[in-house]
Amino acid sequence: MQKRAILTALLGAMVLTGCATKSDGARNDPMEGFNRTMWDFNYKVVDRYVLEPAAKGWRDYVPTPVTKGLTNVANNLDEPVSFVNRLIEGEPKKAFVHFNRFWINTVFGLGGLFDFASASKELQVYEQRGFGETLGSYGVDAGAYMVLPLYNATTPRQLTGAIVDAAYMYPFWEWVSGNPLSLVKYGIQVIDTRAKNLDNAELLNQAQDPYVTFREAYYQNLDFKVNDGKVKESSQKELSDDVLKEID
Repeated sequence: MQKRAILTALLGAMVLTGCATKSDGARNDPMEGFNRTMWDFNYKVVDRYVLEPAAKGWRDYVPTPVTKGLTNVANNLDEPVSFVNRLIEGEPKKAFVHFNRFWINTVFGLGGLFDFASASKELQVYEQRGFGETLGSYGVDAGAYMVLPLYNATTPRQLTGAIVDAAYMYPFWEWVSGNPLSLVKYGIQVIDTRAKNLDNAELLNQAQDPYVTFREAYYQNLDFKVNDGKVKESSQKELSDDVLKEID
């Protein structure tokens, strides 16, 4: 099936508002006033008083084998979603990398505690594939920038993708006794990511306008993920991919 036909089926009932940039090339941020308020809440309150202390405790007091094992289990649960999204993109070879990673780590890695699949170079992956990135691979624009309380930065495309990804996993979470377990999974991933970036936060703190710096880097990171790491080089100083994800 051609990509255009697949895209039509995917977007038949979906409306994505706005584009990432205006016609003059300026960033489309019609909600900037609201976004800045939410940014201050997320960054100066939630991150400072909740995420950062939790991340320090995770890094400094929880044994590394425990943090590594729990993070491996959480990440392993994303493999089926990546498998489906790669199939939708018409990328069966990449899809079956995720499929093989899932069953190998689930069976031989004790539910994903150990990442045995990454011992094979062919089965190594550096990013999971969300439906938002799948839409982006079909040319769907990310849309206007939004900052939501607790959830943090997103766009209409990425928010739609997150909802679809959650729908993929809903039958599984119901089978294992309900959605609260999914919150544990996402909590582990957020805290582990924040812990790995505790020493990088100063990059953001030193920016002239942290909100704009994060916003621009967020879009650059979206392009990075949609294009599997193939993005145009920019002369503007950018934050690393890990730093972009530290305040979820």
